[in-house]
Amino acid sequence: MKGLTINGSKLHEVRMKLEPYSQGTVSYLVYPKSRINYQIYDDLIQLKIPSKLAVELYRTSVFPQGETESFEVHLSGKTQGRYKIVKLIYPQGHSEDVTFFLHKQ
Repeated sequence: MKGLTINGSKLHEVRMKLEPYSQGTVSYLVYPKSRINYQIYDDLIQLKIPSKLAVELYRTSVFPQGETESFEVHLSGKTQGRYKIVKLIYPQGHSEDVTFFLHKQ
């Protein structure tokens, strides 16, 4: 599976600090490439990622806060172009994946 990079951050390498497992340790949550699902169409990327990763991407400004701001997307190191988020769908039922629709600018 090819790795997706947004705004210079490889999604499968984004580390989210967790409560320490034991005193003196540092624990992180990282999602493997298999949990980052995407489909690329002509000018659209449909991206499904775990909700915790979605929060972290906003918290660290990998995804910009402004609705009109665009960002770079790379697939296995190859530039796909600049995109912006045009739609976001929250999970329903037992799924925890958030779906983003990214449109090429």
